Amino acid sequence: MEGRRPARVRNELLAGIADVLQNAETVRQPGGRELWLSMLAEELAQTVEPYTGEALRPWLLRLIERCATVRDGLSCLARSLAYVEQSSTTVMAMWRMADEWEAVDFFDGADLRLLLPALQSVGPSGLATLARRASRSRVQELPPWCDSGWHVFLRLAGSNSAEGELPASMAFLTLTAAWLVEEGQRDAAEQLRRWNAGQARVWGLEKEMAEWQTAGFTPAPQSLVPAYLMIQFEPDAGDSESYYLSHWRQSDAEGWHPVPGETVHLHRDDLPAEVEKLVDAAEEMWADLRQPVILEFILPWELLNEPVEWWHKESSSASPTPLVMDYAVAVRSLERLRRAAWHRPWRKKWEQLKEQPAESEAYRPRPTGDLSYFFHLERELKEDEHAVCLVLSQPPGGDETGRQEFLAGLRAGVPAMIWHRGDCADPLFREAVSQLVQDRGLGSLAERAAQWRKEALALGPGAWDGHVGRHLAILLDDPERKPGPPGPERTPVES
Repeated sequence: MEGRRPARVRNELLAGIADVLQNAETVRQPGGRELWLSMLAEELAQTVEPYTGEALRPWLLRLIERCATVRDGLSCLARSLAYVEQSSTTVMAMWRMADEWEAVDFFDGADLRLLLPALQSVGPSGLATLARRASRSRVQELPPWCDSGWHVFLRLAGSNSAEGELPASMAFLTLTAAWLVEEGQRDAAEQLRRWNAGQARVWGLEKEMAEWQTAGFTPAPQSLVPAYLMIQFEPDAGDSESYYLSHWRQSDAEGWHPVPGETVHLHRDDLPAEVEKLVDAAEEMWADLRQPVILEFILPWELLNEPVEWWHKESSSASPTPLVMDYAVAVRSLERLRRAAWHRPWRKKWEQLKEQPAESEAYRPRPTGDLSYFFHLERELKEDEHAVCLVLSQPPGGDETGRQEFLAGLRAGVPAMIWHRGDCADPLFREAVSQLVQDRGLGSLAERAAQWRKEALALGPGAWDGHVGRHLAILLDDPERKPGPPGPERTPVES
């Protein structure tokens, strides 16, 4: 399995990239080409040779060779083209070529095309699970161009591995070979194993390879650990009607590794439509997921009373679907996430709720109208270590009472809060809350609230407004589940 010499492998790759680019509309049109080159120069942090009207292919080959000498240069080439063409077929092809260049470089110029027939037969179903296991959960999701075992192998070849650890791409080959055996493709499996064994000998990783081969391939069991789509709205300080929407997807059943998406700048009126797009995209990404999915909205103060769980999917149809029909939905506080000084009591209260749910209590304040009311509310919440849930007497988006009660709960570290979005004095709400917290055990708070919402759904759009489940809001804030940094900001979406 010696294959082509390294120089030929690299030259043919560069020629293949030129084949892709010279057929791209952006490259062939002067206006698009100038914009692409400008963005490429910014990505590379270097000047780029302009096109002066000469033969296109020689100029492209010089440009590609220049990028290939820069760290991550071919990825910059693909990324800058994506800025202009978004997810065109040319951009997808460029990302595949960039991944192959990185993989060839990682394996010291080896002819990886020898593995193509065996890996190309492995289709998209289950690839994300294999990649996640091979990368030890470092890779949670695959980009859209990784639709076969071949492209996943190339992508993983650039993944970081600890010293003395079998590289993720080689671990992927081991798992894929075991899967091929299960599928009756023993010849293809043996081809992968021989190549892998030879590479392990070269790099002195025979022991690590043996450990992976012993583990073999076993289908991942259905997990009861939920997947999360976390959506955060951050106010634009310069425009009270605009927000930065960030999101994270977390589907790793073995650890908390949220994957950030892009950040979008939107007018408030456009938030529901963008959330619908994110939910649809997550469902496509998680098409083979066997876990329940939870939606969490991280909301700033001014959006806390927004009925986000009743926003829609399938909004273009005659019968849109409320999110709450398909998902458990919870809200969280952006202010608390951002205020580290509130995190110690928050963790303490959460531990109480998590470890001793039967000893946890809900606190129902009784506003006195006295100026010292909020001071004493915060004091009592802090002194009572069992008080882990606060039932607000007013919606937080209503008058000052609701706002100050909510603030007292945040300062005291209370992880759960309940309110009626319209009228917290509603007798039906008071009765519902009494049933929610009657046995002092708050461990199933979310499940009980979900039941009320299901009962409202069962009444249908014409009658559900009369059910308390339609107006019940629950903040359930887990300090152990924090989003990572937001993803990169993209061009604002015009309203």
